[in-house]
Amino acid sequence: MSGVEEVKKFIEEHDLDAKILQFDQPVRTVEEAAERSKADPSEIVKTMILIADDRPIAAIVQGDRRIDLRKLRRVLKADYVRFAKPGEVLKLLGIGVGAISPLLNSMKRIRCVMDERILMKERVLAGGGSEKTLISIRPKEKTLISIRPKDLAEILKPMIADISKV
Repeated sequence: MSGVEEVKKFIEEHDLDAKILQFDQPVRTVEEAAERSKADPSEIVKTMILIADDRPIAAIVQGDRRIDLRKLRRVLKADYVRFAKPGEVLKLLGIGVGAISPLLNSMKRIRCVMDERILMKERVLAGGGSEKTLISIRPKEKTLISIRPKDLAEILKPMIADISKV
């Protein structure tokens, strides 16, 4: 199953009112995602896979911030934290690094940490399961919100902590 198909399945299973934004060109950076979606970089979330003491971790941070490995290591009480290699991501999630989305059922199998600042946002955009897609999720009230961070937190049940830096 492709990453986009898995995202669609996730959306269906969780009864989310969502739209997958498809682009002709890959969206490899936050800047490209912001430009193509017309969103502010702080409204885009990056989902990264890391390895903490030999265990996979998903970390979600705002697009205008960077993951702080020292903070993450402290929060996890881990001896070491490193970014997962592309092959490790493929083996773990069944998709490549550029296709990572927080809305993959495979994400629920691993521990997740979400930066606390995301919960202060009214809406966020996230990867849609391929290098050419983003997801725009609207709550059932049909407001202009893309995805409510609280909904994302409810589904993924992440640890909420300060894990980013400017």
